[in-house]
Order: sequence, then structure tokens, then C-alpha cells
Amino acid sequence: MRLSTAPLSRIAGLAAAVVVGLGAITVLPAPAHAATATFAKESQWSTGYIGKMTVLNNTGSAITSWRVEFDLPAGTTVWSHWSARLTRSGDRYVFTNEAWNGTLAAGASTSFGWMARGSGEPQGCTVNGAPCSGQPPAADVTPPSAPTNIRVTGSSLLTLTWDPSTDDTGVVGYQIFHRTTQVATTTTPSWTTPVPPPMVTTYGIRAVDAAGNLSPFLPYHFGRLPDTTPPTAPANLRITGTLHQNNLVVRWDPATDETFLTGYEVYLNGALITKTSGTTAYVPYRGFGTYIVRVRAWDSSDNFGPFAQSGIAIDPPPPTTPPVSPPAR
Repeated sequence: MRLSTAPLSRIAGLAAAVVVGLGAITVLPAPAHAATATFAKESQWSTGYIGKMTVLNNTGSAITSWRVEFDLPAGTTVWSHWSARLTRSGDRYVFTNEAWNGTLAAGASTSFGWMARGSGEPQGCTVNGAPCSGQPPAADVTPPSAPTNIRVTGSSLLTLTWDPSTDDTGVVGYQIFHRTTQVATTTTPSWTTPVPPPMVTTYGIRAVDAAGNLSPFLPYHFGRLPDTTPPTAPANLRITGTLHQNNLVVRWDPATDETFLTGYEVYLNGALITKTSGTTAYVPYRGFGTYIVRVRAWDSSDNFGPFAQSGIAIDPPPPTTPPVSPPAR
């Protein structure tokens, strides 16, 4: 087996441009979050409590406004409030700064409060659109599993039924392909179609989640010829950047196959990371070091194609050399 090996490039730090294979990329740091918000009960009684929310600017520069939103569970409402402006939509409460407490210097904080009827505490809290904890929401980078166990019933109309895919966040639908063309979408694990004309052909079903991650295909053959020809290698494999500083983004151009391309296996430093039928995947970012990514395709007869390979080495930034003072005269 012959590997197509791109040059191993080196970068210093996380904000430098790197050259990988055919192009330049930038490995970006995670976005900074403008503020955090912390809830506390200052006092409590049988029918209510006084709540306090502290907004902290945890960045290195000033912010000029803040907006805190949260839900209160059924049975709990805000009776009165202070040190912020309040609007409400159903159970969602939106507090925005007053004119005098919107600007916060780096490291500075301010507080607002309310008197609640009921004992329910804030839920789904955000500050300036980010979680109040200051942590970004976890990125969904995991494709669903492939559908399994396809069954076909009917005579004038054929119904294809399969066992559902699983996913860490939830499958939102299934895409049905005839060879390379999508012909239908369904939200349930079944699909009905007229009987195709007599021919040898292949259909494929894949799952998709809310983030757009794609499972490998579950193929189904109408008639079948022997297939011993593997797919081609993916082309133009490249590592294009980071996602929430937890994953490197990997992209490639599609491989081709004479019958039906089921999906791709993605490896990082020799370990299988994920399987997908798309042309984008994510591999974990573990800090400074060498990252060798290999991708190969397989078809509906389980023929595996050759690997494509790309790699980068991410080095720590060089130490800062203090300026040399001129000799005293």
C-alpha cells in the first residue's frame, strides 16, 4: 500500500499560520468569553427568596454592557428587582445593565438582585449570549452510528426499514441516496419507494444529527455483481484549524468508487478516531506536538482504499529574549 504523504510542517504557538500539503491554515485559540454570572440566594423563606446575580468581566479589556438571561421553573416568578432593567417572555427573564453599571473594567464586577415568589432557581443562564459559567458549550463533533439491519417488504411498493442510529446528542433524520444522488429524507427509520426497474444498483441510508454530522452509509443492493475494486484515496487532505480549541478540523475531497462509497475512516497518530460519510471530521487537539492524520474510504463490498495522509507539528512559541542594554559609558 502506498501512502500519499504531505510535508510535515511546523508552527510555533496557537496563532501562527502553517502550511500543510497544498495550502496555509491558521490554528486559532478558543474565543474569549466577555463575562461570567454567578447566582446566590442572599436570604430565603417558605414562600420566596432574595436572589443576587454577580456579573464579572473576566477578560483583559473593558466591556460596556451586559445582558443576563435565565428561566425560572413554573411556580416561581420575580416580584421586584433592582440594579438592572428587566423584560420577561413567559418563563424567560432578561436583565440588562442600567446606564451606571454597564461598563466594567477588566476584572471588575457588579451585581443586581430580585425578590422571588417561589423557591425555583435560575436555569439555562447566559450572559452576553454565552453560558454564565463562562465555559463554551461542548462542540458536537461525533457522527451518529450507521443504521443497521435493513429489511425490505412489499411488492408493488417497497418499504425499507432499518434499526435506528445512535448519537450523543440525537439523530434528526436519515438521508437516502441512489448511488451518488440523494433521493429522499425521512425522520423515521423507514422509507417507501416504487419497485425500481430491473437493474443492478445500490441505495444507501445515512443518519444526520443536529450539528450536521453524517454517519457512514448502510448500503442495500438491488442485484449484485462481484466487486473487488477498492475506492480511490481521498484527495487534498488538509488540517484547517481548531474548533473550541478542543479539536482540529480535517477536510478532504471525495474519493470515488465504481459501486457505492460507504464512508471514511479517520485516524490520528495511528488510532481510529471516527467514521463518517461526509468530507469533514474532527480529531482531538492535545496541545503542542505532532499530528499525523490519515483518511481512507471503504465501499459497500468492504473494500478499503489507500490512505491519504497529512501532518503538522505544533511547537511552543519561542522564548522572548530580553533586550540587551548598551554598555555604560
